[in-house]
Amino acid sequence: MTGIKYNKDCTFWVKDEGDIMIIPKYLKDNDVIGITACSAGVLDKIEKYEVSINNVKNNKFRIKETNNVRTSGVVSSEALTRARELESLFLDDEVDMVAIASGGDFLYDMLDKVDFNILKSHPKWLAGSSDPTSLLYIMTTNYDIATIYSPCNMSGFNITPLHESYLNYFKILKGDLVKQNKYPYTEDEHFSDELTKENTWLNINGDVDERGVLIGGCIEVLKDIIGTKFDKTKDFIDKYGNEGIIWYFDIFNMSSEGVYNTLLQFKNAGWFKKTKAILIGKVCFPNTFVDMSYEELISKAMPDIKVIYNFDVGHVKPSFTMINGFKVRVISNKEEGSLEYLK
Repeated sequence: MTGIKYNKDCTFWVKDEGDIMIIPKYLKDNDVIGITACSAGVLDKIEKYEVSINNVKNNKFRIKETNNVRTSGVVSSEALTRARELESLFLDDEVDMVAIASGGDFLYDMLDKVDFNILKSHPKWLAGSSDPTSLLYIMTTNYDIATIYSPCNMSGFNITPLHESYLNYFKILKGDLVKQNKYPYTEDEHFSDELTKENTWLNINGDVDERGVLIGGCIEVLKDIIGTKFDKTKDFIDKYGNEGIIWYFDIFNMSSEGVYNTLLQFKNAGWFKKTKAILIGKVCFPNTFVDMSYEELISKAMPDIKVIYNFDVGHVKPSFTMINGFKVRVISNKEEGSLEYLK
């Protein structure tokens, strides 16, 4: 790992040039996970949420919720309220980690209300997926703080017994950076929780064995960051790109031609400079207007970069735990499919 030095307790890594990626402290038994609803609340799926919280507690964590978690509607509360409740968990010394309760569609409207200096001054793990992508991405690319794209939000740990992907998530929170291997089966009907379909990764442009700094999230959310005041992607690549960059994209319901055009937007915005590989998850609700497959259009957009399509990340279960800002090795060939965090 030329150019990276970890300190003895692995709380940050330092590049030779002096750039610092802060790795928040890992958790231990009985630590407190603070939950807030930066997008939708959980009241409409409260039974599922209660099962999830019990499973989290059974894995030896305590829970502290903000007032907006057990609410209903497309957003849990006004944008300013969501920002203040997020900040309150970072300011709370009792809270060891912050997690987002649920996904949704309208987290973007709170971004300019958040005092990111508070989050930066009190670095803790921030975890979520789908709509919370923008918060995670900004924290890592703008403020050099590693974040976690989790296998689900805090309302999704409702499968009993918990699948290995969720157990790995809890291990990673505690600093056991397990090597995550391609799971043999995946969901056939989405959100069914039934893992019955054979899991196949598709290598576009050849087998993959690459190392690089991991960054990404939900593609529908990331596209809205391009060119905004929150888009510090090229600065991030300038800092860490000598290690190589490995992107991952979770697709919810973007059409195949939408993915094609968005990948070209990322490319033309300079986001794929120094990219070693791109990991694209299974599409939760696939659709197309031009009768062209995702694989075909991804290959057309990315002729010169290694791509793994149908990777284990995103809305379709099971999903790996992805740490934005951490260096990884990713392998995909006939014998092995895996993602490993490197120290």
